[in-house]
Amino acid sequence: MTRPTKKRRERFLAEEAANRLGRTWHIGPDREHPDFVVTEGDQHFGLEVCEVFTGEQDETGSSMKKLESSKQKSIDELRRQYEAATAVALDVLFVGTTDAENLATVVPALLAEDLASKALGDHLVIDRNNGLRLHVTKAMRANWYSLEHRAGCVDFKAMRRIVDAVEKKSQQLAIYSRAAGSDIRLLVVADRIYNSGKLTLGEKSPLDTKGFRAVYFFSYPESVTIFEGTATTG
Repeated sequence: MTRPTKKRRERFLAEEAANRLGRTWHIGPDREHPDFVVTEGDQHFGLEVCEVFTGEQDETGSSMKKLESSKQKSIDELRRQYEAATAVALDVLFVGTTDAENLATVVPALLAEDLASKALGDHLVIDRNNGLRLHVTKAMRANWYSLEHRAGCVDFKAMRRIVDAVEKKSQQLAIYSRAAGSDIRLLVVADRIYNSGKLTLGEKSPLDTKGFRAVYFFSYPESVTIFEGTATTG
């Protein structure tokens, strides 16, 4: 993920978290360490944003997330090829085997359907008997994605990932505080749209916030849980 893309995503997640909390957060310009300075009424606080994932992890991150990202890049490239040939926005769900051979057939198959002549909302299923089926809807905006990476089981043991994230980010707390003051908060996000982020809290447990004024766990797009802290740093 490029830095501009990462910052757009962090801002989106912070805005969505505020909406779920019913808060009015005025999120300042993009920055680093922490990611944003937020104004809420007469309060100002630094907000650091990070994501957590289920499945196997190593020093380079989540193996499941890497696989999802790689496959999504291939699907996004198909979308760009299709849109370069016709100015039609589609919602395309990929079901089945998304290997290189099957993906190579997608754009020709979609172009053959002459979807420009269809009405908005029209839906069709393209099954070429190669192990890949496309569920296609003419839409207002494009959304191309694979069912393989969105239909997994939910892990109800998110606390261990939250604890790890707090521990890791707390090592930078002094840097955050020098830049944005003593009120520093951490937004930990599990994106449940994708299998790699299907984490939720089974039951809320006490959390040592390691000096963060608050830790927000956002099980996106559903709910935000707040863990209050009391410590401040100078």
